[in-house]
Amino acid sequence: MVREFEYKGEVFRVTAHGIPGHEEIFIVHIDDGVEGGEISIDRMTEENDTSAPLEAIIVMLCDKLIPEAGIACRDPNGPFAWREGKVVYQVHDGVQELNRG
Repeated sequence: MVREFEYKGEVFRVTAHGIPGHEEIFIVHIDDGVEGGEISIDRMTEENDTSAPLEAIIVMLCDKLIPEAGIACRDPNGPFAWREGKVVYQVHDGVQELNRG
């Protein structure tokens, strides 16, 4: 999965693959379309709560990344929310389909 989300008024992109609780997760801060700081976790090998939902791990990673990268959040109290965007490819049963809409 590759998807954008907002947290604390900032835009981030998550790339996650694997099975629930055992994913590799990469977070990148996006500032005006430019990639910035990044952080990751390999839930298969690094200590973590494997029962935690993906969104909770994403928030935990962002809470580490924000001070490490010196990100001045636009809305420090802003909630986590998935962003809607144009889907270019969808994968079903291992077959990739190009959306033409």
